[in-house]
Amino acid sequence: MRVLAAGGGGRAPVVLLPGLGAPGYLVDTLHGCAASAPSYLLDVPGFGERGPLVCEPELSAMTDVVTGWLSDALDRPAVLFGHSTAAQIVLAVAVRRPELAEALVLAGPTFPPRLRRLGPLALAFLRDVVHESPAALPGTVPAYLRAGPARLLRFIRSAQRDEPERLMPQVRCPVRVVRGRHDTISPSGWAQSLADAAPRGSLVTVPGPHTFPATSGGLTARLITAAGDRASER
Repeated sequence: MRVLAAGGGGRAPVVLLPGLGAPGYLVDTLHGCAASAPSYLLDVPGFGERGPLVCEPELSAMTDVVTGWLSDALDRPAVLFGHSTAAQIVLAVAVRRPELAEALVLAGPTFPPRLRRLGPLALAFLRDVVHESPAALPGTVPAYLRAGPARLLRFIRSAQRDEPERLMPQVRCPVRVVRGRHDTISPSGWAQSLADAAPRGSLVTVPGPHTFPATSGGLTARLITAAGDRASER
């Protein structure tokens, strides 16, 4: 599996997982986190570069791969960051193997029940996209083109079948849910309900739409670092 690593030091490592398998838009966030902790950006299922996929583009397969990588590559619990569909993956990892997670940061977590059908999701996407910045395109579109529509749709459908609200009460570590103010794919009521369901959950609202990390890497990194520091203090 391709992994972009940066930073070092004694703090808990940070592991970043992008939504829909497009790692490029989280590079700024990676470098921001690397200023204070060893940090890793995972390319799962492998849309970041040409070549064979790491695994099938489905939530369950990706959860297996991320769990295995954390077990093999790191010697201590990590702060796990997942954006969009990847929030569902790191949540599942933390419930399956709680000893691997120091803290969770779930950014723009998907999908509330009403968006688990393609029609309503398409409408929500159109309402969100008018707030998106063109600056996010270079970090996402090339990976989506490499993936192709069939794989992306398969990935989205697997995420729509998932029910993250059932897992939230089982998370042992602190959970910080973060959403963009204009995010219609992860609406405020849904994000708040996830934060409330976690035994140690909190919600932060930041400027921007669903892909706010693409243009606010510094802010995203600070939120991740703060979540890790808070977990360490506990």
